[in-house]
Amino acid sequence: MQSEVDKFKVCIQIIHDYYHAVEEKLIPEAPPAQTVELGFPEGEEPPAVETLPDGADAQKIESYNYPRLDRLLAQAIKQQVVPDVTQASQAEAKGGKGGAKGGKADKKGAATIQSNEEEGKVEESIYVKEMKEAIRVEKSIFRYRLV
Repeated sequence: MQSEVDKFKVCIQIIHDYYHAVEEKLIPEAPPAQTVELGFPEGEEPPAVETLPDGADAQKIESYNYPRLDRLLAQAIKQQVVPDVTQASQAEAKGGKGGAKGGKADKKGAATIQSNEEEGKVEESIYVKEMKEAIRVEKSIFRYRLV
C-alpha cells in the first residue's frame, strides 16, 4: 500500500508538470513532502492483524476480520485528495505580489476567480480538462490497486 501511495503522488506531480509545460506556464514548486508514511503513531498499539468474532466458523475465510489492514487502507485512501493546481496558479497570476504575502490577498484572489467563473468569463482550456481527466483516471487506478 505504501508503494501505491508513493507511486500515486509521483504520478500526480508528473501530470501537473506535464500539463503546465504543455500550456507553457510556469511549473509550480513541488510540495516539500511528496510521500506520506502509512502506519501508526509512536506509542500507539497497532490493531490486531486478524480477528475472529465469537461463535464464527474458523474454517470459513469470510468469518475473519482484518482490522490492521482496514486501517491502513483507510489511511491510503485519504491520500487520493489532490489539490487543484489550476486555481492556485490562477490566484498567483491574478494576485501578483499579493500571492507572496498570503493572508487576505489569497482569499481576495480566490473570490475574484470564483466570481469570474460564475460569470463565465474564465474558460478552462482543453489541456486543463485533459489534466483533470488524467487525474480522475489515476485516482480510479489507485483505488483499484489498493482494494
